[in-house]
Amino acid sequence: MAMTYHLDVVSAEKQMFSGLVEKIQVTGSEGELGIFPGHAPLLTAIKPGMIRIVKQHGHEEFIYLSGGILEVQPGSVTVLADTAIRGQDLDEARALGIEA
Repeated sequence: MAMTYHLDVVSAEKQMFSGLVEKIQVTGSEGELGIFPGHAPLLTAIKPGMIRIVKQHGHEEFIYLSGGILEVQPGSVTVLADTAIRGQDLDEARALGIEA
């Protein structure tokens, strides 16, 4: 069984994701970040873009973030997003409206 940690993705409107994940990929203020189990504690700004969530058993989910904060603690990661939209709910027109 792969190692996991708990991830919460929360926007101002609602909680978008809460559960165990194997890893995430997100764009931080200094570039692309890959967060795996056991990552060092970190607090950084997030740039607008997609967060790639790899859940248990390799299932993936994508969420668009308009920006926010990423906090990594032992055993858990929290993403506080200004605005978040699930990948399957996202269309180009909506994304352009959020970024404007």
